[in-house]
Amino acid sequence: MQKQNIIKYKIGIDEAGRGPWLGSVVACALAFNPENMPESILLSQINDSKKLSEKKREELFEKLIDISRGTNPSLYFGVGVVDNYIIDEINIKQANKEAMRRALVELERKIDFKNLNGVFIDGNDNYKFDILEKPPIFIVEGDSKVTEIGAASIIAKVFRDKLMNQYALLYPDLNLENHKGYGTKNHSDYLTDKSKITGIHRLSYKPVKKILEQKPKLLLHICCGPDATVPIMDLKNDYEVICFWYDPNIQPKKEHDKRLGELIKVCEIEKVEYIVGEYDYKNFFDRIKGFEDTPEKGEKCTHCYDMRLERTALEARRLGIKYWTSTLNTSPHKDLEKMFSLGDKWSINETFDSISNKNLKEKLDFLKTAFRKNAGFKRSVEYTKKHNIYRQTYCGCIYSDTFPGKNNNKKSGFSG
Repeated sequence: MQKQNIIKYKIGIDEAGRGPWLGSVVACALAFNPENMPESILLSQINDSKKLSEKKREELFEKLIDISRGTNPSLYFGVGVVDNYIIDEINIKQANKEAMRRALVELERKIDFKNLNGVFIDGNDNYKFDILEKPPIFIVEGDSKVTEIGAASIIAKVFRDKLMNQYALLYPDLNLENHKGYGTKNHSDYLTDKSKITGIHRLSYKPVKKILEQKPKLLLHICCGPDATVPIMDLKNDYEVICFWYDPNIQPKKEHDKRLGELIKVCEIEKVEYIVGEYDYKNFFDRIKGFEDTPEKGEKCTHCYDMRLERTALEARRLGIKYWTSTLNTSPHKDLEKMFSLGDKWSINETFDSISNKNLKEKLDFLKTAFRKNAGFKRSVEYTKKHNIYRQTYCGCIYSDTFPGKNNNKKSGFSG
């Protein structure tokens, strides 16, 4: 009786897409047909897909797919695809294993797994698969050492690239056709905020997760150190707070600089960024001209608030920050409704930028928060005592009823 010749297959497995910040991971399991092997000239060209040019990879991909067709193909392959949602759920290492398992399931439908001459996988993950009787052999840089792994790497890589090119039609500004989802500078620069994160991004990956967890920026106009304390502490919970000091109403300059120093102290304690605006006191005097003798909380004060909020709105637009508000909302000496109305006004009205010599029109969102509520003013007083923050005795304006030297200067601890 003639002994039957048993065909033994050698399987190579590789993946593509383990490192990218988005998209699926793709694995290919591949075996050549021992009874109809590909031409040696084709086999000699197969190498690690990453070492081949894109043009060469695609050329070899087409040839490999072509010889996998028909009733007696020269190669058999299976492909496994695991999307970003599963990657986020089970982690990339396990998702990679699952992609390889799926590729093996497809390949088993085409060849007899009882007659294997070994299963070889690129890398050193040491996965085990129930579908295999024996554990696979892992080879570091196997895609350049084992032809079957090299061929599998080409199919996995080119197939995934083609998927990315399709996604590029949906997200043209993402430039997927160039970086295929990998963490390039171009990709990183695109992810400016969470609105740029797509449905195919891997949310568990640190660069993407960082953007998701990133708090929106808020520009906080500061009128003085004491009034800045509670707003900064409270707003930090939901925003990346950037303090903006612009108070040319404070006289004299020595007093202005002293109060600025106290703000800097608070910012250093709370670890927030701050920006110092110009001390254009002439602008202040121009804005209140004709209203110098009006009473506290009258037109003089309104024009002063208006000037400071207009300048803060300009700074927000220059920085591209949508959210803004002012610590003027802290002091019990201020008219909240007036402050909120002015905030709305400058969120809508254009602001002229002398640097670019044009009007900035971006719509802003003024937070109407009464920081004085929930014992805000009391908390501010306690904070300044604890950290030895100077509390001024007048608002800063030389026309204030409490300006030093005036007969009715009886108040202390004034803020604003």
